[in-house]
Amino acid sequence: MSTVRLRRLHADHQKLVEFVMRHPRLRLIQAQGDPPELYQLEYCINSLRQTDEGLVPSKSHIAEIALPRDYPRTPPQCRMLTPIFHPNIAPHAICIGDHWAAGEPLWSMVARIGEMIAYQSYNTKSPLNGEAARWVEKNLERLPLDPVSMMIDEPATTAGATRPAAAPLPVVVPVAVPSAVAVAIPVAVPAAVSRTAAPAAPAPAAPSPAADSTATITVACPQCHTRYRVPAANAGKRACCKQCQTVFQISATK
Repeated sequence: MSTVRLRRLHADHQKLVEFVMRHPRLRLIQAQGDPPELYQLEYCINSLRQTDEGLVPSKSHIAEIALPRDYPRTPPQCRMLTPIFHPNIAPHAICIGDHWAAGEPLWSMVARIGEMIAYQSYNTKSPLNGEAARWVEKNLERLPLDPVSMMIDEPATTAGATRPAAAPLPVVVPVAVPSAVAVAIPVAVPAAVSRTAAPAAPAPAAPSPAADSTATITVACPQCHTRYRVPAANAGKRACCKQCQTVFQISATK
């Protein structure tokens, strides 16, 4: 084993362990090798699996990541050990995109898989599961299935890393990106009650609903057409596609 590969495997293992320890939805089941070249992780994320009776919710998922001999020049080999219903996940493989970069750390790949499980990231243009792709197109208003942020705690040893703001975009950005502007969430305030006695007033009109702070919009990368569900409050901000690394602006009309 070359010295360069050995150093990379050690660094990946150290940062991945730190990342998993900081994330409440992840658990490292096992790591084989010294340094490890095979990982199994559990994701506690809301998603779907298909049964004979149809689609049912699932909250626990186990993924396996194998690092081939030519890693990091070639991408990790990823697959699910538990069944899941997703356009870009087949029983034998997880499609991590055609634009693998050797500089992407392993913990970032783990985060990307989590975003796919949560239906924050999907590509219906070239799916591994056509039925799941059709389901996505018909149920966009239900997505994501889990709003969990996979980037809530980045490894402490990552140089120059910036903690994302609340409700971050489902992207892994290897370059510095301006911090998101805080968005004030309007809160419905009850109208003051009159202290002066008055005749019975007519039935009040139905109040306007408060702004939905959980509203999301669908955006697509203009380069590779990968689609994401992001908070509507992020409209107008910049995002970086996790598949092809294209930086684009989130449009409020999408």
